[in-house]
Amino acid sequence: MDAAQAEILVNSLQNTTVGGWHISEFLGAGKSAVVLRCVRGVEIGAIKVFHPELIQRYGKSIQLERILREKSLVGFSHPNLIRILAGGECEETGHLYVVMEQLLFPNLHTELQKIPPETVPTLISQIASAARFLEDRGLIHRDIKPENIVVSPDFSRAVLLDLGVLRPVGYSNLTDVDQRPFIGTLRYSSPEFLERKEEDTLEGWRAVTFYQLGAVLHDLLMRRVLFEEESEPYPRLVKAVLEKIPIIHASNARCVALATHCLLKNPATRLELVNWERFQSLPVDPPNTLSLARDRIKQKQKFFQVAAIQSKPSASVSKLSRRVLDDVCNRVESRVASLMNDLQAFPLRTTKSVKDAERGFCETCIHFEKDLQKGIDFRLTFLLRFSLIDENFGKPIFRAEAAAAMTCEEILPSQMPIGHFIQSSELEQLLDGSNLEAIFMSALDNAYARVETNDIPGIDEIIELAVKEVAE
Repeated sequence: MDAAQAEILVNSLQNTTVGGWHISEFLGAGKSAVVLRCVRGVEIGAIKVFHPELIQRYGKSIQLERILREKSLVGFSHPNLIRILAGGECEETGHLYVVMEQLLFPNLHTELQKIPPETVPTLISQIASAARFLEDRGLIHRDIKPENIVVSPDFSRAVLLDLGVLRPVGYSNLTDVDQRPFIGTLRYSSPEFLERKEEDTLEGWRAVTFYQLGAVLHDLLMRRVLFEEESEPYPRLVKAVLEKIPIIHASNARCVALATHCLLKNPATRLELVNWERFQSLPVDPPNTLSLARDRIKQKQKFFQVAAIQSKPSASVSKLSRRVLDDVCNRVESRVASLMNDLQAFPLRTTKSVKDAERGFCETCIHFEKDLQKGIDFRLTFLLRFSLIDENFGKPIFRAEAAAAMTCEEILPSQMPIGHFIQSSELEQLLDGSNLEAIFMSALDNAYARVETNDIPGIDEIIELAVKEVAE
């Protein structure tokens, strides 16, 4: 529908009634429909009326099926999802329509430069909450992007719009109204969605949703659209979506880490690193108490134990990834040696590194001897373990595990299964910054505290003392 067709349709609708809703002023137009203000009694809404040419081209039944998906949300409400009020076919005029609440907010795309950085965690968590609301009802949005999100003038509330491309999960016989092989927006679509290789399962579509949420978060953090420099020509944008790893930087490290993980090309790795809780926890300052940290550690132990059973090492690792893995292991050894020389806290007994390039794995285990003169009458063991889980087009993703344990007896690395995922860029911060030293100092500090209370565990009572949360 071009501008002239839209104008004709708008003029024919103004001051008429469709589906019991009285239509007044024009609000906007798209490729397939026009939107106008409408009222029914005391209710005020925005009515979307579909162009008759669309109906003639693809058939009424297909368009009605699409409208019924939106209408299935009538009576349901979420503060960050546009409310659907009515929809169907008008008996008097024959028009197909959907009525939604009227929100006169600007869209996120036009407001990117104005949005305060401190509001970003709240806004993206709200959008994710709306997407999860749909998923809980077996529906997937498929076109989450800044243009389909509006934001309140005080930037406290975001609302997800455009439910016209809703798709039920697992509906293999679904026919999209316009018969296009691709439904969505290229720039904000994951590689598997672009190539129509997404799995028609709850997890498969969740991976697509996470990618699109990460793309929106990218725009909020960077204040520009994803792959902006790759916009033209069209094949260049396609190549960027399939292969380019976006670089994201901002003051909020947790948001950066989440956006980076959401935009991973491999959907399986994306789902392994991202869950709904990561979005919802963004607006909340991360707790720094030891008890809550231990609760997180226990949850991660369970996750990694399951992951270890389910995952199988790849038969081979590329030469590039071998070099990266070797570099990681060598730098860990060097960093630990330098750190121990500076600290001189415990008498170092042994440092042992193990590398297995075929399985993409390396670990460094440091054992400290007893030192009665320093008040330490037990052993302290510290472990750093790195596993390559995704080559990610030359920007590898590692699973990093850090653990410290005090025991009266000998302890093996396999008895210290705590861990945490990090991205390669965060690996630089861990190895070259002060984070590694902070992990050691935290372990030592806790060790002395336990000595003072005479609370020294055995192997069966291993207490995890220090885990650096480099990415939530």
